[in-house]
Amino acid sequence: MRLLALLLLLPLTLAAANAGSAYHVRMQVDADHLFLPLSVTIKGKDRAAVDARLDAIRKELEKRFADQPGWELRETSSDFARAEAKNYASRSVTGSKLFGDEEDKGDVTYVANGRWELHTEADKGLKGLEILRVKASDLVKTKNDDEKQTVGDPAFALTNPQDYRNELLDQIKNDFEEAKKHLPEGQWKLELPNLSAPVEVKALGGKRYEVSLEYRMGFITPKPEKATK
Repeated sequence: MRLLALLLLLPLTLAAANAGSAYHVRMQVDADHLFLPLSVTIKGKDRAAVDARLDAIRKELEKRFADQPGWELRETSSDFARAEAKNYASRSVTGSKLFGDEEDKGDVTYVANGRWELHTEADKGLKGLEILRVKASDLVKTKNDDEKQTVGDPAFALTNPQDYRNELLDQIKNDFEEAKKHLPEGQWKLELPNLSAPVEVKALGGKRYEVSLEYRMGFITPKPEKATK
């Protein structure tokens, strides 16, 4: 009962992670970036030409973001042209790939994909989003069925959660010092079980995020005093 009474005196920032002695210190922060996902798919009969076309689109995107502080292009994935998977359901029943029915090499279609995130500062809001849409436009030839681009839904992002580490550590220290005021000296210990672990991030919806670090508080059991003669 005494332990329960002591825990009730701790600041509200001491949120218990479980029934043991693990706790999290938490902060709510705003997103720092607004981004727009973009994907491009290029198809063609010439593998080298497909790769070259995707590379040309990449360079055009890079040019649209060059030397513009507050605007950033992030390539999330890219692959070289590869043969497109074929659907053999419509092949003639008289032909068999196992017995020398070689497919016409000229009929191979190659495909390459590139994916990017177009970033700006979250504070730019709707105006920034409109500029991102402009930067993502007119990258492919609209009348060419072999070139397609898809612009995804915009979203907020917290790209700098580690920037809050020192502030969270300060809050842990303050909470621990406040707790000790209500306890006999030397009875508590503070542990950071994995100081190198990244700051934990949880999306709360919209622009709001929660960042947190885990720590532990526990009793130090005094060593038994030696009997004196």
